[in-house]
Amino acid sequence: MSFWKSWFGRKSVDLVDSGKKPPYLEAKIEEWVDRLKPLARDAWLPETVVHQAEHSSHTKFGGLPYLTQESPWPQCPNCGDHMQLFLQFNLQDHPTKPEEGIIQLFYCTHSDPHCESDLEAFFPFSAAVVCRRVEYKGESLQVTPQIEELFEEKRLNRWEHILDYPTAEEYDDLGLEQMDDEVGEWLYENGYAATSGDKLGGWPLWIQGVEYPHNPQTGEVMQLLFQLDSEVNLPFMFGDSGVGHLTVSPNDEKLMAFGWACY
Repeated sequence: MSFWKSWFGRKSVDLVDSGKKPPYLEAKIEEWVDRLKPLARDAWLPETVVHQAEHSSHTKFGGLPYLTQESPWPQCPNCGDHMQLFLQFNLQDHPTKPEEGIIQLFYCTHSDPHCESDLEAFFPFSAAVVCRRVEYKGESLQVTPQIEELFEEKRLNRWEHILDYPTAEEYDDLGLEQMDDEVGEWLYENGYAATSGDKLGGWPLWIQGVEYPHNPQTGEVMQLLFQLDSEVNLPFMFGDSGVGHLTVSPNDEKLMAFGWACY
């Protein structure tokens, strides 16, 4: 992949910071490190374990969702089947600010009809996607899934904390100029970049440019909640090795959107 792994995205947890800087670039590199350090954001990478699929409130990828009478299993308006659970994040599992509530992301993976393309699931607010926050109300409803093939359930085991940095595509909006290629390559190799893979928080790894959704009512820029990468914890590829982003409105925690882009 060219140009610093698509404009400064780094592979999950390959932070090196070896300190071995080419002498003729050392001053420039140090200057850029000083600029980027204040932009560091906390992010957490999920370590998961495969578990028998159960209707439960656990944080998980795939498997069976937590369901209530008020929050039943969403069905796709195009094919009528249940949507696949991509992510369930119990907010009690947040590593720094646990709270009540469960975030759920559903996505229709039905292949005939091909709901992903029919309903343009790659764009935020697609009818092929449901993003919601539900309340815990005791034991989950038990529902037999009407779905082509239920994804394997992977539950959260632990979080790994990292510091995450913006992609070079965000530099203009952050008041940063673009840098020399050699400086950019060093920063990428030493972890001053957006991390790929699945992660909570941090900076989005953009593939085709900065694509934050906006709150349709207020126009506010939505913020990254969770990044989902192709074939990490889900047996699913977003287009051609794409990356998806679950975002939330800063002043409306129940308004969320999911979109993705690929190479």
